[in-house]
Amino acid sequence: MPIRINLLAEAQAAEEMRRKDPVKRAAWIGGFVVFVVLLSAATLQFKIIVAKSEVSGLQRNWTSIEKQVKEINDHRNNARELEQKLSALNQFTTNRMLWASALNAFQYTPVDGVHLVRVHAEQTFTVNEGSKPAAGAPAKPTTVTEKTIVTIDGRDFSSRPGDQVPRFKQTLATYPYFESVLQKTNKIQLTSQTAPQMEFGRSFVGFELKLFFEEKERHLYE
Repeated sequence: MPIRINLLAEAQAAEEMRRKDPVKRAAWIGGFVVFVVLLSAATLQFKIIVAKSEVSGLQRNWTSIEKQVKEINDHRNNARELEQKLSALNQFTTNRMLWASALNAFQYTPVDGVHLVRVHAEQTFTVNEGSKPAAGAPAKPTTVTEKTIVTIDGRDFSSRPGDQVPRFKQTLATYPYFESVLQKTNKIQLTSQTAPQMEFGRSFVGFELKLFFEEKERHLYE
């Protein structure tokens, strides 16, 4: 049986030991880990660049339409304000004081000897500013308070001038129309009364009555 002698056995053993060296293996593993980390960092950096590019594109798009959006919002706000004003004007038109009804009522309240000289109406509107919602308190709308005062100048030519003034005042106060529109208290006040005077041979007393209509509060915007 032939005997085989490997003259390179020692060199091969040394080479095998070098291949199995743990330090070299660790170096290879460390290098691979570093490569993976660098690859992940590069991928993340690429994603960041892409995201920044998308954000820049969106910002450019928003800048291009921002002016249009602002104009649309301005038009919408103006349209809403016009609608509110039209609603307020319509309300004042439909719910306004009807002077024909008041003047017509005077025709049904005559008193013997009493002559009306002048009827003067004063109507004022006071704006009550609203408020925005606060903690625990709801918003308060803007309203308008309507005040109406009618002043009557008259003369009492009765046989005893002055006696018919209280009767005329009472007749006005109890007429159904005035009962429905005048204030519940102090609705008619005698503000002045003159001493007896003469005109065309007849004695009379001049007087002034004020009729206070019930105040009405109207919403400025609805």
